[in-house]
Amino acid sequence: MTRSTVFLIALLVAGPGATQAAPIYADGDVGPLGAPDGLIDVSDQLVISRILTGSETATELEYSHGDVYPAGAPDGELNIQDLLLIQKLALGQGAGNFVENLDLFVDGPATFTIDANGTIGSTNLVVNSYTGPGAAVINDPYYTDPADSGNTVWRFAVDGGIANAYVSTRNLNSDPVFNSGFDLSGPAGQLVFDIKVISLSAGANLKVKIDSGYPALGQVSLTPSQYAVGSWRRVVIDFATLLADPGPGPGLDLANVANAFVIEVTGGDAEFYLDNIFITHACAEVDGCNATVKTKPIIDYELVWSDEFDGTSLSEDNWSYETGYGSNGWGNDEWQLYTSNPDNVAVTGGNLVISAQCANPPNCGKRNGTITSGRIISLDKFAFKYGRVEARIKHPVGNGAWSAFWMLGKNWPSVGWPFSGELDVVEVHNRYSNENTTHFTLHWCNETRQDPNNPGSCYPENNGWIYISDYLELTESLGDDFHIFSADWNEERIVGKIDGIPYFSLDINPDTMDEFLEEFFMILNVAIGGTLGGSPDASTPWPQTMLVDYVRVYQEVGGNSTYTIGPPPPAPELGVYSESHTQSTLPYTNIINGADFGGNLTNTNENSMAVPQFDGTKVLEANYLNTGKFYGGFIFNFSTGRDVSGYQTLKFAIDSSQMPGYASMEVKAEDTDSGSEIYVLLSNYTPTISGNWAIYEIPLSDFGNFDQTSLKLLGFWNPRNSSGQLSFGKLYFDDIHFAGGP
Repeated sequence: MTRSTVFLIALLVAGPGATQAAPIYADGDVGPLGAPDGLIDVSDQLVISRILTGSETATELEYSHGDVYPAGAPDGELNIQDLLLIQKLALGQGAGNFVENLDLFVDGPATFTIDANGTIGSTNLVVNSYTGPGAAVINDPYYTDPADSGNTVWRFAVDGGIANAYVSTRNLNSDPVFNSGFDLSGPAGQLVFDIKVISLSAGANLKVKIDSGYPALGQVSLTPSQYAVGSWRRVVIDFATLLADPGPGPGLDLANVANAFVIEVTGGDAEFYLDNIFITHACAEVDGCNATVKTKPIIDYELVWSDEFDGTSLSEDNWSYETGYGSNGWGNDEWQLYTSNPDNVAVTGGNLVISAQCANPPNCGKRNGTITSGRIISLDKFAFKYGRVEARIKHPVGNGAWSAFWMLGKNWPSVGWPFSGELDVVEVHNRYSNENTTHFTLHWCNETRQDPNNPGSCYPENNGWIYISDYLELTESLGDDFHIFSADWNEERIVGKIDGIPYFSLDINPDTMDEFLEEFFMILNVAIGGTLGGSPDASTPWPQTMLVDYVRVYQEVGGNSTYTIGPPPPAPELGVYSESHTQSTLPYTNIINGADFGGNLTNTNENSMAVPQFDGTKVLEANYLNTGKFYGGFIFNFSTGRDVSGYQTLKFAIDSSQMPGYASMEVKAEDTDSGSEIYVLLSNYTPTISGNWAIYEIPLSDFGNFDQTSLKLLGFWNPRNSSGQLSFGKLYFDDIHFAGGP
């Protein structure tokens, strides 16, 4: 694999040995293996370390002699606390400073296997890189140094721009054994690594950092005396030196280290190798040396939903079909026509089978009927918030194919994309990638970056749309066999994995990423062409088939996860001026006369009984008078802005019997953010007639880019005749309300 997540070995190594004669400590003497030498020293620590990491199989002697914790009262287990106590004894100290070496990268990615109980487990670090604008990067943590064929090193090369390579602990956050970050607080510490510079252009700068989540960091620039072109040099950096330069942020928090090693290239081109990266950390007490064994309760997951695809047809309880070409090829310029045809979506042999078909290859064109495929969604069938979602999938491969298992916020029908948020558990595509590579991506809208003059939109990137993506390239094709693609999701972070290996992790900022604090529904599809699929050609095999063995959702027992089966119950309709819809209301401050805006006078009476009511005992009478202006009407004023997001339509009834020649009018909405009015013409809608009343239903989406979370004004404006001239007289309104709630 390349760009792979790596593991950590933590061996706790003491200083010079010290004989401990007291009988209470006799059982700490376990080394050399099988032949205690009468000393409690570093060899004893190494024996226990090898046993705990599985490198050695312990005999009864090693277990009985190594079990020394608590002091004087062994607990019958060989665990990390025994190792720490032996270290304490080897230093000859009843209390004092203890040293742990945290290996981050030694002759290639390492494995950390001691869990909180001292038994064998595992957790993962990330060896990764960041590529800034204009930079090209080679990031290979499995590179063999040509000058030393037996040595695996970390190769990093940068061509232009800014880029960095880093070892991160952030994926520990998703592991049930570990809390966030390393605790490296204590009396002292050093970051140590070996570097061989291959090339470094004039002006290029190498900067080393440790951070607790950008921009909280400590940093130092390497000087030419610390490295040499073509030769290995060891660099030792005291924590105190890193702490002295916090950069632009608040400074490094050593109690919660997120990225334990970062090396950044700026100002030019560079290529170098890294090896033997570790941290030497001094801590004051045995329990203070638990940088790698901070614990929290094991998460108890339960299966809450699954589709094993064991039947003979798609479950209508779990999935719906999405069909057609979508808008602009489903927003991605995709080529295929989605259908519910069994040739495109079937359940057979224990698998869901989604097949993209071309009727006459290689004559396969864009949205011309020659390509069909399948897309299924769980919207209004199943949605969930938090937990672990996973699917076992064998992907299609070939030029043009773009298969995916992904999710959207279940409020997507009302708020649209990217306001709903998007979580792509896996995408496999070929235009800019290959069939060996899995991609995990999040999309959302950061409203703090939106154009204040266009708050209803969050596109493109410079108007609030954010996406963060990462990938993992395997040595084999994802079409060769099934793999398990999963996302671990809670209110703090989202982690993406393939076959249990994390390769994506992002903390959720609740202020700018609240999309990911709501329930999501699932989507499975095979697209052809488009922005990521590329163009199919003569080499593309048909059909392009995705096999899905199962989809499963697990959630923490007793946690704050939620899920919904079936469509949500309808919310009470939201009354504005209504005597029927009063369970939930949208109170207005007052009704503003159009004359207050310099228009014609429009007098209103909220308790009129001049015409038979549509509902209740009264109607709203509006007398539109001609006072010589070219506009006029009345407006419901909600003052501070009211949230109508999630509702689908504005509904109301009009009686125009007292306005001769009336044909249409404008209905206006204005939010508190933009201050601009957006209106629709009633002549564009066909009402339902009941006596003298015309009942209208206007989709809120027809009001365009107004912020539905902050409705300030709702107006009924400029009644006109069929010639488009202003009409005057009385109109009556009743049962004004918002319908189709979440």
